[in-house]
Amino acid sequence: MLHQHFEPQNSSKLLYFIFVAAAILCLTLLASIKSIYSSVSPDGKHLVVPHENNLGYANSHYFEEVKHITETEGKYYFQEIHDKDSKPLQTKQDEEFDSSIRDIKHAIEREEQKVHLLKHENNYLVEELNALEQIIDVVVEKLVSFTSNKSVDARNDLIQNLLANTSEEIQFGSIYGKEWKSHKKQVMEFIYEDSLNDTLLPERSEYFTNIFQLILANKPNIRPLSHYMNGRISNAVYANRQTTPCLTVDELSSHLILEDSDVQALQDTHHRFVRTLSSIYPNDIYEPGTRGIVYVGGKESSWSIMLSIMNIRDSGCNLPVEVLIPSYHEYSLDMCKNVYPRYNARCLFLPGLISGKVRHRNKIHRHQYKSVALALSSFEEVLLLDADNYLLDNPEKLFYSKPFQENGMVTWPDLWKRTTHPRFYTIIGKEITTDTERRVYGYTEYGQRFTQVCEKEEDVPLHQLEGTMADPSSDSSQLLISKREHIGTIILSMYYNTYGPEYYYPILSQGASGQGDKETFIAAAHALDKKYYTVKKMPEFVGSLVQEKWRANAMAQFDATEDYEIAERYRDSTEEVAEQPAVLLLHVKSRELHPWRKYHDERVPHKGDTGRSRLYGDEFPNVAKYDFELETWRNMEKLLCEDKIRFHVFEREEVSTEEACREVLEQIAYLEMTTM
Repeated sequence: MLHQHFEPQNSSKLLYFIFVAAAILCLTLLASIKSIYSSVSPDGKHLVVPHENNLGYANSHYFEEVKHITETEGKYYFQEIHDKDSKPLQTKQDEEFDSSIRDIKHAIEREEQKVHLLKHENNYLVEELNALEQIIDVVVEKLVSFTSNKSVDARNDLIQNLLANTSEEIQFGSIYGKEWKSHKKQVMEFIYEDSLNDTLLPERSEYFTNIFQLILANKPNIRPLSHYMNGRISNAVYANRQTTPCLTVDELSSHLILEDSDVQALQDTHHRFVRTLSSIYPNDIYEPGTRGIVYVGGKESSWSIMLSIMNIRDSGCNLPVEVLIPSYHEYSLDMCKNVYPRYNARCLFLPGLISGKVRHRNKIHRHQYKSVALALSSFEEVLLLDADNYLLDNPEKLFYSKPFQENGMVTWPDLWKRTTHPRFYTIIGKEITTDTERRVYGYTEYGQRFTQVCEKEEDVPLHQLEGTMADPSSDSSQLLISKREHIGTIILSMYYNTYGPEYYYPILSQGASGQGDKETFIAAAHALDKKYYTVKKMPEFVGSLVQEKWRANAMAQFDATEDYEIAERYRDSTEEVAEQPAVLLLHVKSRELHPWRKYHDERVPHKGDTGRSRLYGDEFPNVAKYDFELETWRNMEKLLCEDKIRFHVFEREEVSTEEACREVLEQIAYLEMTTM
C-alpha cells in the first residue's frame, strides 16, 4: 500500500520516465566529457589538447604523439608524450572543471580547437590545431616521391623533425603574429623547399642534435654561481684608461665565490665533455672550402640586417649570407622568400634543425644563438656579424689574410679589461701562478713599450701572464672562424653558453660590462689549446658634436690584416707607434639608423639647430674613404621608397612605410648638402 501511495498517477507516468531517462543521459554525457575532453591531467600541471579529427583519443591517422605544455620558469613549453595505446585523455580533478567544460563545448560547436584554461590567475590562449593538418598535407605530399637511401632517410628525419617542432611550437597564433596565422602552409612549404638547396643540412642537423645530447649529459651538478664576496665587477674597467682596480690574482679572486667543491664539479664535467668530443673533423657536414657571412636574425632585426647586407654588397663582396631565425615568431616569409634572396642571402630555421625536445631540455636561449648559428651554417669558413655591424671595406680579404690562415680564428678586442676568475684555468686544467712569466706589459697596442697599469709597479695583472687569455676582453659582435680548424672551439662554446647564465658567464666575466656569450669563443679555443689571433688595435668610439656636446654613436673596429702587418713590423719597438690600421667595422647603435626613432623619439638627442645632424661627424667620410652615412640612407631609400618593403620594426610602432620613406628622403637631402 505504501508503494502504491507513492506511485505516480497514470497521467504523470510518461513524464516521470522521461525525466529519469534524461537525468541518466545527462550524467552519462557529463562523465564522458570529463573522461574524454578534459584539458588538464589530475596533477593539474599538464595541458592535453584533443586532436581535431579524433577528440576522444590522443593518436590519429597522421599524428601519433600528443604534446604536453609544462610550466617552467613562468613559461609554457611543449613536452612529448607517447600514447600508443590510444588511452583517453586525462580528466581534470579540480575546481576549474566547469569552466573548462564550457570552453571545450564552445570550441566544439564552432569547430575550432581552442581551449581556454585559467592557470595561476592568468589566461593563456592555447594552440590552433588546424595548422597541423595543413602542414602535414604539404610534407606528406613531398615525402611520397622519395626513394630509400641514407641521404634521403636523413632528410625524411629532418622533415619529420620539422613537423614535430611545428606541432609543438605553432601554438600562440596571436603572439607569433599574423604571418604564421594566415600563411602557415606557405611558410612550411617554403622552408621545406629551401632546405633542399643545402644537401648536407640533414647530416649537420643530426650531428649537432647528438652534440646537444652530449652537452646535456655533462651538466654541472652544483648550485648556480651567484654569490660574491665584494660584489660584482660591475663598473666599467677601461683597458687603456684606468690603473685601478689592478686585476691581479688576488683581486680577481675576491669577487665571485667559488668553493673547492664547485671547482671540482666543474672540472670533472668539463674534462668529461672535452674528452668525449671527437678530435676528427666531421667531413660530411660542411662543403669544403665554402665561405660566407652569418647573422642571427628575426623580424625585429631584419631592418638592421638588410642595411648591413646592402652595405656588404656595396663593398663589392659577393659572399653568400645565411641568417639564423631562432623561433617561429621571429620568422618572416616575405623576408626569407622574397627579400633576402635578392642579395644572395637565405634563412636558416632553427626549430626545423634541432628538435624541440632537445632545445627545451638544453634551454637554448639568445646567448647561445651565435654559437648555434656558427654550427648550423653551411659554410666551412664564417664571418659572424651582429645585425647592427657595418663593414666599410670588402671583407673577403680577411679569409686570405695571414692572421686567419695561420690561426683559423680572428677575434676583436672590447673596451674593457679581462675579469675572468683565476680558477677558470684550474677548471680547464691549466694552472696559472704568480711565478708564471709575464707575456705583455700594459695595454700597449704595438711593440714592447712598457705602460704602467697598476698603482704599484710590482703588481702584475693576471691576464698579462703567459698561459692566460688575451687581455682586454673580447667583442663578439664579429668573429672570423674556420670550422675545419676550430670545430671543437664552436662545440665547447656551445657548452659554455648552455651553462653560461648559471656558471660560465659569472666565471668568465664576474658581472663586468657586457657579461654574456662574448668570452665563450676565446675561452673555448684557449681551453683546447687552439691558436687564435686577437686584433691589437683597441676599438674607438665614433660620434659627433651636437649642441656643444660630443656623443658616441658607434664603435669602430680595425682591419685585422693591416693590424697584423703593423704588429709584425713593430714587434720589437720600444717607441710609441703612430701608424694604425684602417677602420673596417662600425658597430652602430640600432636606433641611430632607424629613420623614425631618430627624429621622433625624445630618447635620441641627436638634433642640431636645423633638427638634423650627422652621426659620425663631418670628418668621418675621410676615415671611411667614402660617405658611409649618406650611402646607408640611400639604401634605406631603396628598401622603403622604391621596393616598399614592410619591416616589422616600423609596423610594431605603427609607422607606415610611406611615413618612414618621407623621413629618409628628408635626411638624404640634409646629408647631400653636408657631404664632402
